[in-house]
Amino acid sequence: MNNNELKKDDMTLNLLSAVDADSKITQRSLAAELGIALGLTNAYFKKCVDKGLVKIQQIPKNRYSYYLTKKGFTEKARLSAEYLKYSFNFFRETKSECEKIIKICSDNNYLSIVLSDKSEFVEILILSAIDTKVNIVGVIGNEAGKYCGKKIIKSVRDSSQVDAIVMTNLINPDTRYKFLKKKYNKHNILLAKFINLGRK
Repeated sequence: MNNNELKKDDMTLNLLSAVDADSKITQRSLAAELGIALGLTNAYFKKCVDKGLVKIQQIPKNRYSYYLTKKGFTEKARLSAEYLKYSFNFFRETKSECEKIIKICSDNNYLSIVLSDKSEFVEILILSAIDTKVNIVGVIGNEAGKYCGKKIIKSVRDSSQVDAIVMTNLINPDTRYKFLKKKYNKHNILLAKFINLGRK
């Protein structure tokens, strides 16, 4: 399953779950809840109605109620199971890669490392470093504060004695990798196997 299919399934699951939780939900409030444009929400609603997953009932004053059909409940259950399976597989694969990265750091005496970006990858990497001699100094970011209990630093230069940077960007890895190589060419930049770059 590719990323586009995952996003569509995730959006459909969120929509079906929202309708199941509140039949009087409006498309506008759902759009705000999902963080997507109203037009896109309308399109997803129309697809769900066309597929027979959601039924619309008009109530007084030009308002509508939405109900999941039997087919809609079945699809919601299927998508929930798929989501859990994907999440488990992602965690298992990521944890294995994180343990390998921490071992590489330990074997090469990279004892102070920085993570390049906020992502789902960060928390698993932090968990993998517990009870090892590798110290995760922080996560590179623009705002002050903490992320997953680690300090957010604006630049590796803000943190003394960093031995390596671990790429944790899952959205635009190619662009981010090029930026890191250019800005921090003296540092070791480590990549998880599942971060596929177009570089040669």
